[in-house]
Amino acid sequence: MVLLVLVGCGPSDPLETQVRAEDYMDFSMWRSHASGRLSPEQLDDFDQAVQAIRIRVMSVGQTSGSEWIDLGMFKIVNGKTVREVLRTGLGWKLELAEAERVALEDSLRKNALMRTRPGDSDSAGYLRDLRNRQTGRLQAATLEVARIRARLAASGLPTNPPGLLP
Repeated sequence: MVLLVLVGCGPSDPLETQVRAEDYMDFSMWRSHASGRLSPEQLDDFDQAVQAIRIRVMSVGQTSGSEWIDLGMFKIVNGKTVREVLRTGLGWKLELAEAERVALEDSLRKNALMRTRPGDSDSAGYLRDLRNRQTGRLQAATLEVARIRARLAASGLPTNPPGLLP
């Protein structure tokens, strides 16, 4: 009966559900209940956003160890809506993917200008292999940027957040 009242009083848009993450147990219980309200795609997006937030907490270098990283993540997501967590986490993930894509484009442009001495087949082969690897990584990064933008759009979020490279 109490569960029916709680579900009935929740927002009709599951992305407007408020995340509860005071501690690990609180977050685990919330996540378990959320799996019934969110679609599998939304749940996957949420998990990816949370992972990106954990990585961001770790990368600022102020915490180490999984417990401290989780505590930092809990501070960021607790009380936010699922949509806000998606905006934050997927936005950061998009920034990283876009930065990688831009760096790879720049490397490919610079490497295209490199030449080897006539008859130096080892160096020519190395450059060819390098360009092939970079081209593959660029294709993967471009696909990842497109995938993240599609997931942001599916959640009704901007696909080119402010401060992000085009």
